[in-house]
Amino acid sequence: MDLLRVNTPNFMALLSDATTEQLVSKARLMRYSDGQLIHSRGAKPPGLSIVASGSVHVGIYGDDGKFVMTTILGPGECFGEFTLFTELPRTHDVYAGRDCQVHQLGGAVFMRLYEAEPEISRALLKTTLLRSHILLEMLDAIRRLPIPQRTARILLAMSQTSNNPNELICRQDELAYTIGVSRVSLGKALQGLQREGLIELGYRSIRMPDLDKLESWLREI
Repeated sequence: MDLLRVNTPNFMALLSDATTEQLVSKARLMRYSDGQLIHSRGAKPPGLSIVASGSVHVGIYGDDGKFVMTTILGPGECFGEFTLFTELPRTHDVYAGRDCQVHQLGGAVFMRLYEAEPEISRALLKTTLLRSHILLEMLDAIRRLPIPQRTARILLAMSQTSNNPNELICRQDELAYTIGVSRVSLGKALQGLQREGLIELGYRSIRMPDLDKLESWLREI
């Protein structure tokens, strides 16, 4: 599960009905079977892909040959946008999940729409900057802080882009993967934060009833 996706608005949700119709009408709707390769790591042709239904699995093959999944994207989510603006190759392999359909827009087609519809630029910019904000907070926390403080810092960062800042819907194993720690280590950190009265653990959820208190605790460490 991609916690950045769970707590940020998806690309298509930021567009008006008219602009959405424009994108969909110019795209090729591709249907993929479960496990079928959509894009390969290292591929260079530019294009934007938007999940229409089902899900796509994004990841990288490790040295041991195992596929390490980093993200699951669902309907409305887009990927490949940096190939349009940076001329860089794709960094991950992308595979279809069940019932997967994807709107595919080639580089030239997308750029014509991009130049004609300012909404597209604003939507891409917002989703990209929200993710970048969280990623920068995560990187700083991972490099500098012990696990409890790291966890609190990342929870705060995620709350800033959540529809409900005081509650994050996620599983602890997903959060552990995102932070880069073991499930056991994360569990100890969360229990410690709960004992401090900073969070409340629920079923697939983490409540932060007082964000100011959590932020103050971090400043005092």
